[in-house]
Amino acid sequence: MKKIISTLFAIIVLSPMLFAQSSADMFLKYYNEKNFEEAIKHSFAAANENPKNLDLIMKIGTLYRELEQYDSALVYFHKAYNLKDNDPTVIQNYAVALADVKNFPEAVKIINQAIKRDKNNYQYHLTASEIYIKADSLTQAELSINRAREIDPNNPSSYIALGNFYFARRVYELARQNYEEAILKDSNNIEAHSKLAQSYYWLGSREVDKDLSNELYTRALKEWGKVSQIDTMNVRAYFEQGKIWFFSERYPEAASTLSRYLNLRPSGSIGRWYYAQSLFWIGQCDSAIPNLEIVIKEVDSVSVQAKKMLAECLMSSKMFDKAIITYTDLQNSGVELSSVDYRRWGQADFSVRDTLSAINHWMRAIELDRDNNCYLMFVVGTIMSNIQDYSGSIQLLQERLNVPACNDSLNSKVYYIIGSNFIFSEKPDSAIFYLQKAIELDSTNYFAEVYLGDAYMQIKNTKAAVGQYLDVIERGEKDSTVNQSALFQAFAKYCNVLLDQKNYNELNKYGKKWVDIMPDNSFANLFLAVSYQGLGDKDNACKYYTRVIKLDPSNSSAKKNKELIGCP
Repeated sequence: MKKIISTLFAIIVLSPMLFAQSSADMFLKYYNEKNFEEAIKHSFAAANENPKNLDLIMKIGTLYRELEQYDSALVYFHKAYNLKDNDPTVIQNYAVALADVKNFPEAVKIINQAIKRDKNNYQYHLTASEIYIKADSLTQAELSINRAREIDPNNPSSYIALGNFYFARRVYELARQNYEEAILKDSNNIEAHSKLAQSYYWLGSREVDKDLSNELYTRALKEWGKVSQIDTMNVRAYFEQGKIWFFSERYPEAASTLSRYLNLRPSGSIGRWYYAQSLFWIGQCDSAIPNLEIVIKEVDSVSVQAKKMLAECLMSSKMFDKAIITYTDLQNSGVELSSVDYRRWGQADFSVRDTLSAINHWMRAIELDRDNNCYLMFVVGTIMSNIQDYSGSIQLLQERLNVPACNDSLNSKVYYIIGSNFIFSEKPDSAIFYLQKAIELDSTNYFAEVYLGDAYMQIKNTKAAVGQYLDVIERGEKDSTVNQSALFQAFAKYCNVLLDQKNYNELNKYGKKWVDIMPDNSFANLFLAVSYQGLGDKDNACKYYTRVIKLDPSNSSAKKNKELIGCP
């Protein structure tokens, strides 16, 4: 029985080990799938578990080089070199790794030692050329390439190396020719297609003729497309295609391609920056926001631009509180905000009903750029008037009138608002000038006429005031398009004048006109009822008081007067 229990215990203890995969297994699984982001998580443990596994150590070095983490790549290629310093592949990778971190003397030393041992190894000479190109020693690079071609003149790698030599010298046409020659000898050579694509790209960027430039960019895209067909997990191909689409302002295509790139390389910050901008420009702000937030954390050089774009996207997605926080953060960081930034910040403030903050930020936008903020000046001036900051509104709108770029169709309304501000500030003399200007610029500005009448009333010029009210009324009788609110005000103010004068005949005349135009308006019916009462016509007075109460059950004046004259 004890033996059975011991056996079961051993199975229980060992069973997790039977099913668990080692770090090396996990690394190799993801490495072979080209899922380098996951593979790197297991690389350190895998190397510690298998410090003498040359193939594993080389793959870890290759992984870090692929991820452009050259210092880490060198560590592992050095480990491999210590394990087997006579292996050609190890030597070449170690020497190039030294060159990647700009330790050119040591890189040249390592590869030259290998060449002395085996002068006919053409790959050693090509590796030497790669190191010399990285070191900008192009004469030495050319000599190494020529030696390689003497050994194996038909090897595609020799043409790629020569293409790299011309590419480094920025002679892209000759580089292109050599990469094409390499492809003729090996149509599936990924490096040759990749380098050819880069040559087309740079040729296109230098081309003055726009059509030819676009053709070269198209060829670059086609070459990267071939790379993707040969190797569907080739991260560089998706990045470069996305970049070309992005800089060609073909943002839908850029977003689609860069999305594929980020699936393979989530840590690709620059690619994510292009992707986020592409989403922004095609109006997909909800998707752009999380990507912009990542870019802000990862790429210092573009963090300000990304934050501004993020703020705009937050505005677009109606996340106004977050937009305000973003603009505040930018300002607190010492970033110089533009007029457009302040204008958007003000809009965010206004959207959360913080009117005073909105005005402050809009005023800063206007201060930075008056010529391009004419409409904003009008809006802010109107808002200031609505919150009874009449002096602020007058000052801003007068300033707008003095900006030549703002001499536009809104001027009539600007004069009108300034005039009304003076009315509310009890400065009728100043109001008259601006209201007359408003009417002069737009004879259909009926409110300006009504307020001009009010200004005349304030200076006791009743005759002039009545003239303004009657003009609006007469035009309203003839033209149904006259602003009904302005027409209402004109009737109300004129009828008040008549009531004060106890001119019941005239009040009855205009009360009827008012009711004819606005039969369901309680004030029109009230004035008409009062006129009948003043004329001693009880029946009609009762009739219209009853109508007033029906239209406005809470109208105390109608109820009181109806009771006063004894209506049934």
